[in-house]
Amino acid sequence: MFEFITGGGLAGRTLPASLLAEGGMMLQALLDDLKSLPNLELLLPLDQRCLNLSLPANTRVIPITRADNINPILQDLIRQADLVWPIAPESGGILEQLARTVFNSHKVLLLSGAETIVLCADKLATCRRLAAHALPVVPAQSLSGINDMPFRQCVIKPIDGVGCEGSLIIDGSEALLAVMNGLGDPANYLIQPLLEGQAISLSCLFKQGRGWLLCCNRQQVAVEQNRFRLEACVVNTANPRRDFYQNLVERIALAIPSLWGYVGIDIIETADQGPLILEINPRLTTSYVGIKPATGINVAEQVFHLLDGEPDLSLSNDQPVRVDIH
Repeated sequence: MFEFITGGGLAGRTLPASLLAEGGMMLQALLDDLKSLPNLELLLPLDQRCLNLSLPANTRVIPITRADNINPILQDLIRQADLVWPIAPESGGILEQLARTVFNSHKVLLLSGAETIVLCADKLATCRRLAAHALPVVPAQSLSGINDMPFRQCVIKPIDGVGCEGSLIIDGSEALLAVMNGLGDPANYLIQPLLEGQAISLSCLFKQGRGWLLCCNRQQVAVEQNRFRLEACVVNTANPRRDFYQNLVERIALAIPSLWGYVGIDIIETADQGPLILEINPRLTTSYVGIKPATGINVAEQVFHLLDGEPDLSLSNDQPVRVDIH
């Protein structure tokens, strides 16, 4: 197991408080799920600043110091492992490179492969793939070649950004030009309409063109200085569109049949156009933290079931659980 923020991905650098909180919550939730699975031995690199975790039995912690280079350490740990479960951002190719290292080491990767990660990391390419399969998406264009507002109000975001990272609301041509003058290569950004509606996410499992909806989650997003900030996520909320979303997940599975394991899907429910897909995250998301308390489903156990069968999504609990983003 390797979680990028807590596992030494920023060794020798400052640990951003918000990313540390999210990464630590996801890692602890996964560790808690793994505690109930027998016959597992875990190799866990941990930044020496992040050693205060509750660990399953048979966990070997590899402390990462300020002076360490995490890459050769990870390569060695991957060679020792049979299965590898990384938690890392798609941005900057971080998750992709981890997936390629696992593949080249002939080990089992407990999420989608590198090519699928590349596709999902590119929000514009994902939008085009889904639209080509007649799936409802938020329109998106490359910022390259844009000289005026393509929509009444716009959102500019990095093509490979994670969550709200780097997103900026633009409300006029002057603001658009000012922002563009301060950016790097516009080909690294996309532009979308600013839409009103409820932000939600879907927690799902995928395997070989099939998809299973675990739960619907309501995201609480604030806007500060024309930027989005995720404040909390209410996991497993009652949603009258649940059957629609199960069907949507199945259609996404057909559009991207190489999706595998746990996947988060961000959606905005608009009043006039209905639910529109924003992005697909082929990795653990913050919502994962609340799934077991809310539903009783041990997602890690179900991911292991995907290796040779289908998941068992029987609920032993059914209530909403709020996950605060600190």
